[in-house]
Amino acid sequence: MLRFTEIGLFLVPFALYVTWLIAGAKTPRWAVWSTVVLTLAMAAGTVWFGLVNAIPPDAGYEPAHIEHGQVVPGHAVAKPHP
Repeated sequence: MLRFTEIGLFLVPFALYVTWLIAGAKTPRWAVWSTVVLTLAMAAGTVWFGLVNAIPPDAGYEPAHIEHGQVVPGHAVAKPHP
């Protein structure tokens, strides 16, 4: 079942396109360039976050589970070497 967040994220590009069509020529240059800069900063932040939080290639992933009534979040574990 789709959640509202997923539907909202799907509709964002269409809303931005309609806004661009309506505002088009009336938009000042500084607003366009600030949007471009902020978009690039957001993309760079996403890449950085992915690199910092990546699981190392020599590790495996242990999914979240319950131990002694407590939820243990998913985490990286060392793979056993044969």
